[in-house]
Amino acid sequence: MANPTQKQLSAQFFRFAVFAALFAYGVILLGAYTRLSDAGLGCPDWPGCYGRLFAPTTAQDLAEARQFHPDKAADSGKAWKEMVHRYVAGALGLVILRLAALAWRQRRQNRRQQFVIPLVVTGLVIFQAALGMLTVTLQLKPLIVMAHLLGGMTILALLWWIMLREQRFWKSKPDSPATRSLRPWAAVGLVIVALQIALGGWTSANYAALVCPDFPTCQGVWWPSMDFIDGFTLWRGLGINYEGGVLSLSAATAVPMAQRLGALITALYLGWLGWRTIRVGDENKLCRFGMLVLAVLLAQITLGIMNVLLHLPVAIAVAHNAVAALLLLALVTLNHVIRPPAARSTA
Repeated sequence: MANPTQKQLSAQFFRFAVFAALFAYGVILLGAYTRLSDAGLGCPDWPGCYGRLFAPTTAQDLAEARQFHPDKAADSGKAWKEMVHRYVAGALGLVILRLAALAWRQRRQNRRQQFVIPLVVTGLVIFQAALGMLTVTLQLKPLIVMAHLLGGMTILALLWWIMLREQRFWKSKPDSPATRSLRPWAAVGLVIVALQIALGGWTSANYAALVCPDFPTCQGVWWPSMDFIDGFTLWRGLGINYEGGVLSLSAATAVPMAQRLGALITALYLGWLGWRTIRVGDENKLCRFGMLVLAVLLAQITLGIMNVLLHLPVAIAVAHNAVAALLLLALVTLNHVIRPPAARSTA
């Protein structure tokens, strides 16, 4: 039996994992708000803002900012949104470093303590900071912006997985034919959601969300003129300011259309996966997890349609990002409950 010190360390690690996961979710929402309110270049330099530690506020600050960046119109509101996001993201990095330190400390007493994934998350945080810098210095290059979004979602998913493996409420179900039959399908569902998030990130990074202002048609037709090759060219060289988008109409149209096709595939597959989980889950009490996937999926579909019909209001667009993250976490949770941890897991 574990001694009291080990129990205390385990409880502390669990509480910190919960806090880190919730904090990461908040950072993702804040990042979405910053991006969707066009504040991604509110500070055109990094890590400071117009050469300062804090965003410009007073008239004198703004005048000095214009001298520091004469080609950039200083906007105090956008600058503060960007800097607050940087501060909060930096705080999340410190929280994750603390989580990794706790894992290392407890692992010396308990060889089954999770350690590999906290270490991976720490590495991802460092990589994410580099992407944040490149997002600014490369002037919102879509590939970097999309990678930055995916990095944040990956960190959130891994922190949620760490928390799930520590908690006792949503326990992994015992190995059975029902859980084994669901494992490959749940894994595919997780990949599909990740790919759809990437498509959404590419659409947002290219400012193409409103190129199709109607639904279910696009520009009044079912299949408008599109250039998929140009629309999905990942690298266009350096020195280009991508704020506001640079794609031609046909290229920009291909991006949200691809996202809509991806959304249709995601809806059909996750709808089937949720139904299958409910159908086979009576014996193993998996029904609630199938219902969870279906409920979050329905909310995401509704918000996606509202985004188009209401022409991308910031509140609904941020909610769409928030529910996309919840859908990802629902799939992570489903994969957790149908995959019992190994007897001596270190992941």
